[in-house]
Amino acid sequence: MIAAAKKVQPWKTDLVEEMARLIAQHSVIGIADMSNLPASQFQLLRQKLRGEAKLIVAKNTLIRLALQKAAGLKPGVEKLCDYVRGQTCLILTEKSPFELNRILAKSRTKAPARPGSVAAADIVIPAGETDLPPGPVVGELQRAGIKARIQAGKVVVTEDCRLLKAGDVITKEISEVLAKFGILPVELGLRMRAAFEQGMVYAGEVLEIDEEKVMSELGKAITAGFCLSLNAGYPTALTVGIMLAEAERKAIGLAVACRFPVDKAIPSLIAVAFGEMLSLARRVGEVDPSALDDDLRRMIGSAEATPVTEEKPKKEEVEEKPKEGEELSGLGALFG
Repeated sequence: MIAAAKKVQPWKTDLVEEMARLIAQHSVIGIADMSNLPASQFQLLRQKLRGEAKLIVAKNTLIRLALQKAAGLKPGVEKLCDYVRGQTCLILTEKSPFELNRILAKSRTKAPARPGSVAAADIVIPAGETDLPPGPVVGELQRAGIKARIQAGKVVVTEDCRLLKAGDVITKEISEVLAKFGILPVELGLRMRAAFEQGMVYAGEVLEIDEEKVMSELGKAITAGFCLSLNAGYPTALTVGIMLAEAERKAIGLAVACRFPVDKAIPSLIAVAFGEMLSLARRVGEVDPSALDDDLRRMIGSAEATPVTEEKPKKEEVEEKPKEGEELSGLGALFG
């Protein structure tokens, strides 16, 4: 006897149709992990993203069916089915995957560890004194793998201890120790598993980028490329103006050196000729000052139009000796 096929409930069919329609209408489709996310925080996030993104929570089977159905209008979106597992939230938006991931990351909050929860990052207990009161706590730390002892009335961690790695499941002993240190190792919020845009699927690890570092590296690359273009003489939109200005400067310099009177070199040629004229006049003036007129003397820095004759001092002034104390004052003035 052939087993009768299960009848699909109409609301499930309608939900799959609606999700497939929305998936086809949006340019970016995200799959997010909502494990351990309180309902209150999820509602706050939904309100925050209202008008910018749609958050849909449904059974994984229905989400996969919707993705497969939407693939007819949006080829490649069915690849997201590989990321539908556990507690899943479907995100539909027009924002880029990286911007969406940044928004979700900012909405996460730190929370105390609970047995069975997953650490969001590596946790290291550094060596040194603690504020913990001496007593049974030393045994608790040692059972968690932390080397500790009582020293001078204080609980001291004797060496650094990597208590957890990112992704490790937190045990009861470790959660109690973390609570004593006031460490909040769990992040509550949506975490992107993958996002689809224009036929490409971006894994969550790819979306976790350091924007400041990327922009810094991009700036360095632009500067290096700019310098390479100039040094290689390869014109680009950014360097062609500088290269033309440099070529013009060199051409004017060559024209001046060759005494070739082109329009842009004439001011420099006149300046060079004027300088050479003054130099020649200065040398002529050293040989025969009378050969220079007043204008030339002024140009070359002569203080007077006629030669200066040195006046001889009177005999009395030569023979006069300085008064007592004037010699010392003169030395004082010399050395300030």
